[in-house]
Amino acid sequence: MLFVVQFRDDPAQRHLRPELLPAHLAFLKAHESRVRVAGSLRKESDDRAIGGMWIVDVEKYGDVRALYEQDPFWTGGLRASVEVYRYAKAFPDIEQPV
Repeated sequence: MLFVVQFRDDPAQRHLRPELLPAHLAFLKAHESRVRVAGSLRKESDDRAIGGMWIVDVEKYGDVRALYEQDPFWTGGLRASVEVYRYAKAFPDIEQPV
């Protein structure tokens, strides 16, 4: 099943992003079979990141939680909140790269 995971960063902890980024990227690489798409969220293209979004392919909601709770951005205190949504593709028979 696909899930969209939307993270909001804690504005008071933004200074942690550069410090945690290498471990966060290594985590995503190690879990690329489940975290199918990942990226930062910004109001404008050159603004500072205010959060992130993943599209995750796992069996159930609990698997999503188990995954993001291991992410260095989560364990390191950068993230303020997370929302998880079940995602259903509009055209499931059409495979398009993201």
